[in-house]
Amino acid sequence: MRLLAESPAPLSPAQIRRLWPARPAPKPAAVEAALEELAARGEAARLQAKSGKTLWSARRLEDWLRQARERMLEAVRQAPAPLKEKELLTAAAWPKELDGRPALELIRQLQTDGALKAWSGKTPAYWRLSPEETAPEALLESLGNRAMSRADWMRQAKARLKGVSRDRWERAAADLVAQGRVFQYTLRIDGKKVEACARAEHRRAFLELYRPMLERLKDEWRRLGASEEQIESFLAGKAAGSAATLTAEELLLDELKRMEQETPLPIPVISLRARPALRGLTKQEFDRAAMELFRRGRIYMAPHDHPWRLPEAEREALVHDGERNFYVSVTARS
Repeated sequence: MRLLAESPAPLSPAQIRRLWPARPAPKPAAVEAALEELAARGEAARLQAKSGKTLWSARRLEDWLRQARERMLEAVRQAPAPLKEKELLTAAAWPKELDGRPALELIRQLQTDGALKAWSGKTPAYWRLSPEETAPEALLESLGNRAMSRADWMRQAKARLKGVSRDRWERAAADLVAQGRVFQYTLRIDGKKVEACARAEHRRAFLELYRPMLERLKDEWRRLGASEEQIESFLAGKAAGSAATLTAEELLLDELKRMEQETPLPIPVISLRARPALRGLTKQEFDRAAMELFRRGRIYMAPHDHPWRLPEAEREALVHDGERNFYVSVTARS
C-alpha cells in the first residue's frame, strides 16, 4: 500500500516488485493477491494502461480525473490564448502510462458544461472564452493607450488572436465604436484620409497624430493672448468656462470623503459607484475621473491581484485604467 500511495503514477505488479524495499521481493502471485485484497477493501484501484494491461494506484480513476479537471481549468484561466488539446493534457499531468481516452472524454465534458470553449483550426484548441467573447477584449488590448489607423488596429488584434472570423472582428469593432468605448475619427495626414481609432479613455492619443500642427497652433494661440491653462483646457476637450471632467473628479472625491465618514475603510469601488450622487456618471466618466485623481495623488486605489479570472460583469464593476490594471477599492488621501 505504501508503494502505491507514494508513487506519482500508477504501477504494474512488475514495477511494484522492482520497487519492493526488501529482498527477496514477494512472488508475482503474492503481489497479485495482495493487490486484489487491497482492491476488495477499497484501498487500491485497477486502472487501464495504454497497452490494455492493468495498472494499480491508491487513487481511483475518478480521483485522477478530478485532479486533471482542476489543472486543466487553471491552465486555461492563466493562458493568454487558446490551448491545444495536447497542451491541455500536459497541463493536466495525465500519467503517460494510463489510457488517454478518459482524459479526452473529460475535455469533451468540460466543453459540454461550458467550462471550456472550442476554437476551430487545424488541431482542436480550447480556452475560457469563445471567439465571440474574446474579440472585443483583444481589440481593446491592441489599442492600448495609442491612436492608430483602423487597418493597423484590426491587423494587430488579429495577430494577437487566431481563429476569429473576419466578420466577427468587424462586428466587434463596430460595436465598440457604437458603445462609445472606442472613438473613431476620419483624419487627413499628409493629404491622405485615415480612419483613426483610440480608446475612449485615451482620446488625447489623437493629439499625438497632429502634434506638429498642434504645436504651431498653440504658438498662434499664445500670440493671440491665450493662457497655457486655456490652451490645455481646450485640448483636453473642455469648453471655455466649463469644468465637466473636473466636476466629475470633484464630485467623486467629495462623495468619497463623505462616504468615508459613514463606513469603514477602504471603500469598495462598487459601493462608491452605487452612491446616488454619482449615478449620473457613465462607467467611462467614473473611471476617467478616478484615474485622474489617482494620478494626481488625491486618492489611493488598490489593484485587484487576478482581475482576468473574474467574470466579465464583476471585472466591469472595478475601475479600469484602460490597460491591464483593475482597481477594487479606493481611499481618499488628505
